[in-house]
Amino acid sequence: MGRLAEDVREGRMDRDGGNGGIRTFAAGILIGALVGAGIALLVAPSSGEETRRQIARRARRLAADARDRYEDARHELKQARERRRREHEDASAG
Repeated sequence: MGRLAEDVREGRMDRDGGNGGIRTFAAGILIGALVGAGIALLVAPSSGEETRRQIARRARRLAADARDRYEDARHELKQARERRRREHEDASAG
Protein backbone atom coordinates (compact mmCIF):
# COMPACT_ATOMS: atom_id res chain seq x y z
CA MET A 1 0.00 0.00 0.00
CA GLY A 2 1.35 3.46 -0.89
CA ARG A 3 2.38 5.94 1.76
CA LEU A 4 -0.34 8.46 0.83
CA ALA A 5 -3.03 5.80 1.00
CA GLU A 6 -1.68 4.65 4.35
CA ASP A 7 -1.67 8.24 5.68
CA VAL A 8 -5.26 8.74 4.50
CA ARG A 9 -6.34 5.44 6.04
CA GLU A 10 -4.67 6.30 9.34
CA GLY A 11 -6.33 9.73 9.36
CA ARG A 12 -3.06 11.63 9.09
CA MET A 13 -3.87 13.29 5.79
CA ASP A 14 -6.80 14.12 3.52
CA ARG A 15 -7.01 12.55 0.08
CA ASP A 16 -5.83 15.78 -1.56
CA GLY A 17 -2.50 15.72 0.24
CA GLY A 18 -3.47 17.47 3.45
CA ASN A 19 -5.00 20.70 2.17
CA GLY A 20 -8.64 19.75 2.73
CA GLY A 21 -8.73 21.24 6.20
CA ILE A 22 -7.21 24.48 4.99
CA ARG A 23 -9.70 24.76 2.14
CA THR A 24 -12.59 24.01 4.47
CA PHE A 25 -11.33 26.62 6.92
CA ALA A 26 -11.00 29.25 4.18
CA ALA A 27 -14.47 28.46 2.85
CA GLY A 28 -15.85 28.77 6.39
CA ILE A 29 -14.21 32.16 6.80
CA LEU A 30 -15.66 33.38 3.51
CA ILE A 31 -19.16 32.10 4.27
CA GLY A 32 -19.01 33.55 7.78
CA ALA A 33 -17.94 36.93 6.42
CA LEU A 34 -20.81 36.97 3.93
CA VAL A 35 -23.40 35.93 6.51
CA GLY A 36 -22.02 38.47 8.97
CA ALA A 37 -22.17 41.22 6.36
CA GLY A 38 -25.78 40.39 5.57
CA ILE A 39 -26.79 40.41 9.22
CA ALA A 40 -24.94 43.66 9.80
CA LEU A 41 -26.91 45.30 6.99
CA LEU A 42 -30.17 44.19 8.56
CA VAL A 43 -29.49 45.32 12.13
CA ALA A 44 -27.01 48.17 11.71
CA PRO A 45 -27.86 51.45 13.43
CA SER A 46 -25.48 53.33 11.09
CA SER A 47 -26.29 54.80 7.71
CA GLY A 48 -26.02 52.52 4.69
CA GLU A 49 -22.84 54.18 3.48
CA GLU A 50 -21.11 53.91 6.86
CA THR A 51 -22.26 50.32 7.25
CA ARG A 52 -20.83 49.42 3.85
CA ARG A 53 -17.49 50.96 4.82
CA GLN A 54 -17.44 49.02 8.09
CA ILE A 55 -18.29 45.79 6.32
CA ALA A 56 -15.60 46.39 3.72
CA ARG A 57 -13.01 47.02 6.46
CA ARG A 58 -14.03 43.90 8.33
CA ALA A 59 -14.01 41.82 5.16
CA ARG A 60 -10.50 43.02 4.32
CA ARG A 61 -9.34 42.16 7.85
CA LEU A 62 -10.94 38.72 7.66
CA ALA A 63 -9.39 38.08 4.26
CA ALA A 64 -5.95 39.12 5.53
CA ASP A 65 -6.35 36.90 8.61
CA ALA A 66 -7.44 33.97 6.44
CA ARG A 67 -4.43 34.48 4.14
CA ASP A 68 -2.09 34.60 7.14
CA ARG A 69 -3.57 31.44 8.66
CA TYR A 70 -3.44 29.68 5.30
CA GLU A 71 0.24 30.59 4.85
CA ASP A 72 1.03 29.49 8.42
CA ALA A 73 -0.70 26.15 7.90
CA ARG A 74 1.01 25.68 4.53
CA HIS A 75 4.40 26.39 6.10
CA GLU A 76 3.74 23.95 8.96
CA LEU A 77 2.63 21.28 6.51
CA LYS A 78 5.77 21.78 4.43
CA GLN A 79 7.93 21.44 7.55
CA ALA A 80 6.08 18.31 8.65
CA ARG A 81 6.53 16.72 5.22
CA GLU A 82 10.24 17.54 5.29
CA ARG A 83 10.62 16.06 8.80
CA ARG A 84 8.77 12.93 7.72
CA ARG A 85 10.95 12.62 4.60
CA ARG A 86 14.14 12.94 6.69
CA GLU A 87 12.86 10.41 9.25
CA HIS A 88 12.04 7.99 6.45
CA GLU A 89 15.50 8.45 4.91
CA ASP A 90 17.15 7.97 8.31
CA ALA A 91 15.14 4.81 8.95
CA SER A 92 15.97 3.46 5.50
CA ALA A 93 19.69 4.19 5.89
CA GLY A 94 19.96 2.83 9.41
